Amino acid sequence: MNIQQAIDQLETAVRCYTALDEMGMPLVPPEAQRPLYLIGPPGVGKTDAVVQVARHLGVGLVSYTMTHHTRQSALGLPQICTRSFGGEERAVTRYTMSEILAGVYDCVEETGCDAGILFLDEINCVSETLTPAMLELLQHKRFGEYRLPEGWVIVCAGNPEKYNRSAHAFDPVTMDRLRVLEIEPDLSAWQEYAAQRRVHPSVRGYLRLRPEDFCVAEGEHIVTARSWMNLSDMMLALEHTGGAADALLFGQYLQCSEVAECFALYHALCRGVSENFSLDAVLHGRDEAAEERFARAGFDEALCAAMLLSDALNARIRTAEETRERAQRLRHFTDGVLREMNDGGIAQLCRQHLERMEHALEVRRSVNAISPDEEARERALLGDIRELIAQICRAGDPVPELRAQVQRRGEQANRARTALRGEVRCAMEFAERAFADVHVRTIFLSELERCTETLRFLRDELPEELERLRNADPDRRAAALRAALCAES
Repeated sequence: MNIQQAIDQLETAVRCYTALDEMGMPLVPPEAQRPLYLIGPPGVGKTDAVVQVARHLGVGLVSYTMTHHTRQSALGLPQICTRSFGGEERAVTRYTMSEILAGVYDCVEETGCDAGILFLDEINCVSETLTPAMLELLQHKRFGEYRLPEGWVIVCAGNPEKYNRSAHAFDPVTMDRLRVLEIEPDLSAWQEYAAQRRVHPSVRGYLRLRPEDFCVAEGEHIVTARSWMNLSDMMLALEHTGGAADALLFGQYLQCSEVAECFALYHALCRGVSENFSLDAVLHGRDEAAEERFARAGFDEALCAAMLLSDALNARIRTAEETRERAQRLRHFTDGVLREMNDGGIAQLCRQHLERMEHALEVRRSVNAISPDEEARERALLGDIRELIAQICRAGDPVPELRAQVQRRGEQANRARTALRGEVRCAMEFAERAFADVHVRTIFLSELERCTETLRFLRDELPEELERLRNADPDRRAAALRAALCAES
């Protein structure tokens, strides 16, 4: 299965394992709640899949890498205590709670999550001395006398032996207690994720051209989905700081000389296209020179332009949508404050609400229950609220000023969205004229449709332009015709 199918399986399992019947009993008995075992190449996204499921379901998450644990840290330490047997006091050995289980109980106390995921990474690398205890945890959800809290699901992960010399295959007895999800690299599923994750356009474009370089594992050569993600993050950081990525950098992430060299050539082509391609000119009017140039260009050069243009549109639309969302949430914030307003000052009430929001954000951060993108949006909203408080503190009459500021921000967001509509229309018209190769147009449209905010914007604001660009692709027209014929029959 691919990583998206694994995410779906994980989510379904957690939902079913934590569901209760009308009597408050688990729908799936605890002894039948087999731990899920994700097995697949390194960098395929196993850890991210677990994090994504936990965030989406709003459950707790405690993660451990098993190679870092000894028998003592996993099982707990022995301690001498006194117990009475037959009227006589005896010294007996008991164990402290396992560090792993203690981490789960800490998470329950900090977050109040009665349901969650205990994620054990690299579980097939545990030492032989720890294996019997791990089998007890997998089968009975306990270490010694301490049990995993009810409502918590065990998910494990590991790499096949050919990728990790420390790994070993589980025996049939252990495998019989697991639900095994074998994950294979799937570029199509990864491209969907990459569009949302804002992966560098050079990376996405290159893998369109050479999908066979997505994952490479031959001898000492290794290239994984993680390699491309980490390289993209570094390239974007360099661009933000005024630096430039080069072949030396590519070789550090793409540990296959042939792949690194080919990617360096493609990135150089993209950089050349970018330097001679005015996105502003395209977005604010007709650039006939650029249209003619790319209409005559080869596939690789036209693909670079399509990726750059779609990336620019996605970024602009995402920013506009986030700005509008912040304006709406700011209005909800102020409406809530005004409903609670009494004899106290409005600014003080705003500060109290702000403090609660800041605390909630820190709690979510501490248990890894919020993605970097979500955290960035939350911090932007908190910044807007602080600015709003400062403005009403300077005003003579704070309540009218509060209403006026919120109204102004909403109007600004709407004006920006209206202006963006014109830019997107210009870009789509440019794509129809400049990208003569139907495959380039198809890629351009698919990059837009893979971004959730962009697709929603196009459906809401430019449905006719979206449909026209879709119909320019003969494969889409044929698919639509087949669908219509099937519906009629």
